[in-house]
Order: sequence, then structure tokens, then C-alpha cells
Amino acid sequence: MTKTTRRKATPTEPVTSSVNPLARFAELVATAGLQSDVQALADSGADDTTLEAQLTQELRLAHDRWGLGLLHLQHSARLIHTDGVPSDIALLVDGAPRAQLSDGARAIAGTYASMQAPGPEGRSEWGILPEGHRVTLRPGLGQLRVLIEDARDFETHWTPGAAQTWTRTWRQGETLAVEVHRPATPATALADAAWDVITSIKDRTFQRELMERSNQVGMLGALLGARHSGAGDALNQLPEAHFAVSSAVVRETGREGREVDRWKAMQREATETLDELQKAATRRLAAVLSGGLR
Repeated sequence: MTKTTRRKATPTEPVTSSVNPLARFAELVATAGLQSDVQALADSGADDTTLEAQLTQELRLAHDRWGLGLLHLQHSARLIHTDGVPSDIALLVDGAPRAQLSDGARAIAGTYASMQAPGPEGRSEWGILPEGHRVTLRPGLGQLRVLIEDARDFETHWTPGAAQTWTRTWRQGETLAVEVHRPATPATALADAAWDVITSIKDRTFQRELMERSNQVGMLGALLGARHSGAGDALNQLPEAHFAVSSAVVRETGREGREVDRWKAMQREATETLDELQKAATRRLAAVLSGGLR
């Protein structure tokens, strides 16, 4: 995970990201469990074309993991220069600038939210392919075998899986893809992390006090209430308060992308990856929330 340095929070000055746009970007994609390589590329003297290609690759992978349901759109990133020096990063959707990194994580999340089409249970109702109908899978592998071995593009509706997951599959050109999704909003992810922090407190009196307080204000509210008065505002400035991991996507191109056995392995890989990412995110959030409790 990307390690970031933040200024010590005070009641009047919430924690903010570094003014370095590459560091800000690293903090954003870290919410998807990514360690950004852009700063290392910049330090090695890479040109803007190389940096923007890496920014775009990492942003697209982050979208694979955020599970916002915007994979039917093309996401890219572009450096913004002031006096010849990179000063910001524009986030583009289908080639049009829609947000800037300096807008802050809350504003960026709001921009993406305006493009979403969540269903009643939080799963995206947007399809992946630009045209064509989606297929509802029937029990068994016969139907899926035909779809995978066929040469045409296809996509499926969400299918329920184990451990509260949902899966959908699509082919676009020569690439077969599987997405495994388990709904996880930033609020629920923070609450889970707050639970871990509170249950790990060794001072039983303090722990019991927080547990009792959580009955009124929730786990996160109880934890923030134990910190300084600006803790809630400070947390709200962080990307972790607005982005969470809820999906994992695995892609296969070529001959193996037309084999049902490979599809089964992709589904397992995506499920295992999602489990690992969500557990790691809880640990990372718990580390953020535990600061200042000693």
C-alpha cells in the first residue's frame, strides 16, 4: 500500500493531501489497494506521455476495484501544468475533463456518482458493451459454454454467488472479463474498520465506554468522538471517506478466453482478489482511524 505523509491534524486545520499532484493521485488510488508507480517514473525523468499513460492505467484499475459501475466509460488522466510544472491532474471520462484532483476526493466521488445507475441493491444497472442485450444465465454451464466459445461479444446480467457476491461476465473483441462484486460503501467500510479498532483497545473501561456510545452514534461516531473536535472534518478530507473497494475484475485475451475452465478459474481469482482487497482495506482504514487514540 502507498505510504503517505500527512500533517498532524488540529481542530482548526484538517488533514490535507500533499500539494504534489502525483502524491494526491497516489492517495486516491490507494483506496483501491493500488501502490502508484507514477512518482517513481517522474523521478526517473519520464516524459508527460509516459506519465499520463501510467496515470490512466492506474485510474482504470482503480475503477475495476471501486465497482462504481462505470466500466462502460473510458477513463483517462491528463497532467495540468502551471509555469511548466505539473500542478494538477485532470480526470477525463470519454475524453472530456470531468474533475480535477485538486477538487478533493468528495467532489470527485460526487462527479462519478452523477454518472452511476445503481439498482435497488446497489449493483450497477449500466451494461458494459455499447450495444446489444444482456443475457440472464440459466443453471448449468451449457449456455455459458456456448457464449464463451462463440466469436461474438456478449454480457450477462448479475448472477448471485457465495458470500454475498455477485458476478457478471462479458466479452469485448478478443477479451473475456469477469467482475465479482460485493457491495461496500465508504461508510460501511469505515464502520467495519472502526469496529476492529474499538475491539482491539486494551483499556477495557475505555472500550466499554465506546461500545456504549456506539449505540447512539454508531461505531465510527463513537471513535471520532474520542478524538479531537476536528477529527470528523479531518477524516472527511481523506479519500478513504469517499472511495471503497467493492469489485475485482479479471480479464483474459486470446485462446484461453474461449475456454470454460479458464472462466471458472477467473471467477475464483476475482473472488479471492476481492476478499483480499476488502480485508486489506479494512486494515488500512483501521490504521487511519486508530491514530490519536493513545
